[in-house]
Amino acid sequence: MNSDSTRAPSSPADFRALDPLTDRSDFHRLLTNLGSLGEPPAPEAPPFPEADISWNARYQIIRRLGQGAQGVVYLVRREGVDGYFTNVALKVFHRSSSWSAERYIEEMQRVARQAQRVSRLQHDGLLSIRDFVAIQGTRVMVMEWIDGFDLGRLLEKERLEKLRRRLPKKLWEHLADVIATPGEDHCRLKPGIAVDILRGCLSGLSPLHHNGIVHCDLKPSNIMVKNTGTKKIIDIDSSCVPDGDAPRLRGTPYYMAPEVLKGKPVEVRSDIASLGYVLIEMLTGRKIFRDSGSVASLLDAKLKLPSRLDQILPAEVCKNAILRGLVGKMVAVEPKDRFPDADAAELDRLGAVSFHNQLVKNDLSTEYSRELAWWLELLNEGPEVAPAP
Repeated sequence: MNSDSTRAPSSPADFRALDPLTDRSDFHRLLTNLGSLGEPPAPEAPPFPEADISWNARYQIIRRLGQGAQGVVYLVRREGVDGYFTNVALKVFHRSSSWSAERYIEEMQRVARQAQRVSRLQHDGLLSIRDFVAIQGTRVMVMEWIDGFDLGRLLEKERLEKLRRRLPKKLWEHLADVIATPGEDHCRLKPGIAVDILRGCLSGLSPLHHNGIVHCDLKPSNIMVKNTGTKKIIDIDSSCVPDGDAPRLRGTPYYMAPEVLKGKPVEVRSDIASLGYVLIEMLTGRKIFRDSGSVASLLDAKLKLPSRLDQILPAEVCKNAILRGLVGKMVAVEPKDRFPDADAAELDRLGAVSFHNQLVKNDLSTEYSRELAWWLELLNEGPEVAPAP
């Protein structure tokens, strides 16, 4: 190839050859406006109206995504103008038939306060809340749509079994060796993957805890793994600021910390215990409190859990002092014996990052987010996907 063919244009004729204009005067005017090829001049713009502005957005429901204790979530298409559209999630807070209108408004004001608090944080590990509006009196939260799986769905054993049946042997062996294998109740994640998901959760919890906010409802269905491998904490409806909000029991008893089940005030360390239970389930492939049929038996199981960890956890976890210590410190019965907050659970000597650093030193680490993204790609698209390198 002639070296002159790659030289930078040096004359108006050269520029004209690259980006022809219908009128040479337009071309020279462009060069004049660009000056020394730096930033173009600011456009002439009329003053923007100083009064409040508003417009109506059109939402087209695509499908129902799920339902929680307080509302139904839909995937919707939000349409703009000139062909623009984007997908968002809408959570519709229907009023319970047992609630008065006054109680509904009071509860929605609480949710709105929490939505406002979380919106200010703007953290990649937290669900982004776009708006909180009323449609004929019914409150609706507009949120980002997260393209991926919640952890509960991701761990479903049936999904893994379908992959096993259709994947070539080499791909299945890679998945089983690095990511997940069938467990008793759901998938059992490899320690590196489980701790990677934990670290994503801790990253999302960190800004909440820094601002005195307790999530209060950490469980697999409130942890999203995006198709990119990124993790996000969702569903802030039960969250609270213990020092500023009226005390009220919220959340899912199965994943509540012991002190909350006892009726004591929730605190940041309560989130650590809830996340510890999720970690154990990821590592074991078991619903660890499945035999608890009452609040009393559930509390008893949680009080006994620290002394039973060596019986519950896989041998590879128990043999690793850092990982065993991480689990034990997260689910300690007394809040004072747990990590004080999300940052400590990530960074302390027995924290999650120490375990991953140990894997790096022993040349046993991998790029976990890429492996997770590959797993989700298999679930979404089919078997013709090569393993992530």
